Amino acid sequence: MIANAGYDKISGEAELERGIAKLISFGTLFLANPDLPERFENDAALNEPDRTTMFGGGKDRYIDYPFLTK
Repeated sequence: MIANAGYDKISGEAELERGIAKLISFGTLFLANPDLPERFENDAALNEPDRTTMFGGGKDRYIDYPFLTK
């Protein structure tokens, strides 16, 4: 089973540990953080998703979220 909607690193790991799901999906969080695995690995700050820029046709789109800088 794949669980989705509203998970972050901590809540996703907890869900896996409880055996509720085998996989956790991070749809919106991944759109706002194209390097999400690296951010999770480094406990780095996350970009806040802005739904007004997602799936739209304006000049600002979800592809414009910044990557993690070291």
